[in-house]
This record gives sequence, structure tokens and C-alpha cells, in this order.
Amino acid sequence: MNGEEIPQEAVQHEFDRLARLYLENGMSAEELKGNVEKLLTQAQEQAIGAKLLLLRAKDLGITPDELVSKTCSGTPDPDEKEMEEFYRANRDAFGGAEFVQVQTKVRDFLRHAARSRVLAVFISELRASAKIEYRDA
Repeated sequence: MNGEEIPQEAVQHEFDRLARLYLENGMSAEELKGNVEKLLTQAQEQAIGAKLLLLRAKDLGITPDELVSKTCSGTPDPDEKEMEEFYRANRDAFGGAEFVQVQTKVRDFLRHAARSRVLAVFISELRASAKIEYRDA
């Protein structure tokens, strides 16, 4: 990618992270085994995105964390109406807790989701201007 190779360790790190995430969110070990190829592809794409962020941050003379913060800084926080709608649509996931009890969790979740979308668009823009070559493992 742009003359830089993605180390297999980076792909493995992303694969392990994704596998943990899926297992923690209800995917069975059997389902995970059945989706190894899909997860490997996803891990490779995640590693490419991470490398693109790293290279862009280096070009700008800042850290990757600073680049992510700068990229997401204009993302608005969810408003009360949006949080209440999300809560009502996902009430069962909160185990019967009242909105006021989970309001901070809802806000944090929606804030993270919005920033993730902004970051995904930014990475897509970086990908569009990058030369990415895939090699067989």
C-alpha cells in the first residue's frame, strides 16, 4: 500500500480483536469458525485503514490519536430526542432500566457510533487516494 507493506502481525491483531468482539456479542465459536475467511478479509481491511491513518498522521506531523480527534471534532453529540428514540427502540437491551438510569450509556454509544461513521468516511477518502495492492498470503 503506497509502497508500504502491512505486516501479517497487524492483520492477526485485527483478526483477534474482531473475533473477541463477535464472541462477546453472542457469536458462537462454531459460527466464528464458519466465518473465518470473512473475518480475515475484514481484519485485512481494518489493518489497511489503520495503516492509512498512521501514514496520514505522520504526513501531518501529528499522532494517529490526534488525527482521529481532529477528524471527529466537529461531530455533534446526540440530542435528547435522538437518545430517547434510541432507548425506546432498544429498551430490552437495557434490562428494563429507566431512561434516566442509562442516559449516559445511550449518549456515549450514540456519540461513539457517530464518530465511527465520520472516521469511516475519512478512511474511505484516504483509501480512494491510496494505491493498494493485495498479495496472496
